[in-house]
Amino acid sequence: MAETSQKALQQQILIDDSSIPDWLLTEILQRLPVKHIFKFKCVSKRWFILISDPFFARLYSTRINTSLSTSQPWNLLFRYLYEVRIVPSSMIDTRIALKQSQDFSSPGLSLNFLPYSKHDCPIKILASSNGLLLCCETFYWQKNYYICNPLIQQWIALPKPPKAIKSVAVGFICKDGHYEVIRFPTANYGPSNTLRLETFSSETGKWHCSIVNCPVLDYYIKTDSPVVHYNGSLHWLEFRHSKIITYDPHNGTNTGLHLMNLPDDKQSEHLSLLGVSRGCFRYFEVTDTCFGPRDLRVWVLSDYDAQRWCLEYRIKFSGSWIDEVNEFIPKDNFYIFPLALHPHEFDIVYLGYGGCLVSYNLGTRKLDVVHRNFYSHQLLAFVFSPWPTTIPQPFW
Repeated sequence: MAETSQKALQQQILIDDSSIPDWLLTEILQRLPVKHIFKFKCVSKRWFILISDPFFARLYSTRINTSLSTSQPWNLLFRYLYEVRIVPSSMIDTRIALKQSQDFSSPGLSLNFLPYSKHDCPIKILASSNGLLLCCETFYWQKNYYICNPLIQQWIALPKPPKAIKSVAVGFICKDGHYEVIRFPTANYGPSNTLRLETFSSETGKWHCSIVNCPVLDYYIKTDSPVVHYNGSLHWLEFRHSKIITYDPHNGTNTGLHLMNLPDDKQSEHLSLLGVSRGCFRYFEVTDTCFGPRDLRVWVLSDYDAQRWCLEYRIKFSGSWIDEVNEFIPKDNFYIFPLALHPHEFDIVYLGYGGCLVSYNLGTRKLDVVHRNFYSHQLLAFVFSPWPTTIPQPFW
């Protein structure tokens, strides 16, 4: 009886789809989640050809981009930890409190496929661009870089940089099938107003070194805030002068690093970060005081060329959070620090508070615990591309 049922099930699974026209099968496949589509390439030769066709990728991307009810999927990634952990956006959106560290591992989305030699110090996530991640084995003395797509588990290793530098600010841009990695020292203490900048291009397969102008002699890059690619330029928070350092790798007439102003009424020197929400460049800070009320502030850059900032939110913690906090965190003066901006929702930010990772709605003043026993300062909001970005095979 059991054998008969198993054979009947196999017959139901092995259905002949020859009577289904290509256009109809394409319509069906493009409505599936992207992580399943790549698995379905193995179903048959016909399915492999349909899904691999560039027309299918364009059709799938167009449907995602024109859907008013669908936002591009994203994940909250932990950049520097002793374990590779990822919080799925579905868990964040449903406010599921993750109780154990292993719950951060998302099925089907892991960085365990990347090779690295030091298993006691796993891979570090440095930056993201167009659905790809730039990773490295170490935080200091970086030399082994990897570019990967965690969704389809594709990766390549880059050639080692020409010079060993203890601490570098790193940028990553992927566009039109090509990618670039930019790096330069995180600090400059010398008398010269120039610095050594190294660029790797997938078009040449080599690192290129250049001497570029530096806007200040004694800059210091804030490495715990992820680099932001916006308006064609890379942006890093600069700590010593409270500025933003920018670099446009494709501006042939005005090369070098440049300074951008932060909001005039900013207060925090340490607890701040840059980010992009729904296409808008934003600055997020928490006033860095251990006593008394602390402010949470968010600005949006209303005019990029004029460097004009507009204050969106200013919220005092005392008075707004007491009722919610009482439920799960004592009312002591806990250390509060900003972690990330929601890439699709203006009102939602992520904070470290009282040993917890929390989400906070700036509009409703509602705070929810995402994970307890959390002490990392390193998060990255990683947005997937509508269609997985494939990495060209290296020729070097």
